[in-house]
Amino acid sequence: MAAFKPVVRTKKELNTVYIRITHGASKVDYIKTNMVLHKSGIRKGEITDHTVLANCAIQIKQYIEKINSVNIGGWTIQELKKFLTSEYEKISFTEFAEKYISKMITDGRKHPAASYKTALRSFESHFGNRAYFSDITSKELRKWIESLISTKRAKEHYPIMIKKVFEEGCLEYNDYDRNIIRIENQPFKNIKIPKSDVPEKRSIEADALRKIWSIVPESVREELAHDVSMMIIHLAGINTADLYDLQKNELKGKKLCYTRKKTEKERKDRAYSEITVPGNIRPLMDKYKGNKRLLIFSERYSDENIFSAAVNKGLKKLCEKANVPKITSYWLRHTWATIAQNKCGASTELVSFCLNHSSAHKITEGYIQKDFTPIDDLNERVLRYIFDQKQTPCFRKQGEIKRS
Repeated sequence: MAAFKPVVRTKKELNTVYIRITHGASKVDYIKTNMVLHKSGIRKGEITDHTVLANCAIQIKQYIEKINSVNIGGWTIQELKKFLTSEYEKISFTEFAEKYISKMITDGRKHPAASYKTALRSFESHFGNRAYFSDITSKELRKWIESLISTKRAKEHYPIMIKKVFEEGCLEYNDYDRNIIRIENQPFKNIKIPKSDVPEKRSIEADALRKIWSIVPESVREELAHDVSMMIIHLAGINTADLYDLQKNELKGKKLCYTRKKTEKERKDRAYSEITVPGNIRPLMDKYKGNKRLLIFSERYSDENIFSAAVNKGLKKLCEKANVPKITSYWLRHTWATIAQNKCGASTELVSFCLNHSSAHKITEGYIQKDFTPIDDLNERVLRYIFDQKQTPCFRKQGEIKRS
């Protein structure tokens, strides 16, 4: 049981007033007040000033009310003191969020970290850049979410990410086993997060693909877009980030055995997948052979975002010349998936497996050793549909395009 008493700890002309805490096997600590007492208000070491005693009584009453709401039996005197002082009342959400995002980057999760940072900037535009956990209320969250309602995806994704950071903060600062609750508010409890709009179609017809690849590149960027787009389609919609990051040891004979960069840190299987490199793009693998990694892209571009942007700019030019809708590298991933399901009769689950998405059957998957041959089988059917068993893609050796 905790006990409190107003005391002074010096014998000077003017003395700072403390509230002494006794708790757990007569352990003692002190909470400093903002009051100063003249020596005339002290007799035999005890405070006699009625005003000081009255003010301390009010503060002690607040402390007692606070500890009556929790079980402090197993607490140390230091934990009790922290609970009673402002250390537990004002915890910076902004600082914690920045630290959380920095850890994501350190852990190699740059892509989600960038998304979280964007969500935090949006959050700060409403709550300010020095928001505390206690400042976040359901009322203000609703106002912020309402400001995002005209967006297609942010209205769902930003609140989900901020909610995740808030929950991680609760796990960091609250000790639920000993009922030490530093973050008491739960503002997301009664918040309904809106759903994203159904995304627009992001795939093109096989004929449009063939038209794009029939264009003879006239610049380095167009050549890059031509070749990388071929790789993406021939490798079951692989991401540009994965092409950028492929390691030399991930090509084992004719098999590409890699982990998906975007989700490898989040999944128990490290988002691992295998696919046979089709024979007609092996010349491209040789053409872009890297020194440090499997492909040279990481040596030419400082990060995967710049690499992807270069591919997309080249694709824009090729699409203009081919007179087809403008696409990005991510459209190619959608295109492979759409053809696989709509033209080759593959199930949504099989397409998801080929795209290396997280499975809805995580527990069951833990019992099963994965067989990746269905990816090769479906990929072959998709390529056969695209090229209609007639057309063989044409490749150009490194250096055939005039550099600009």
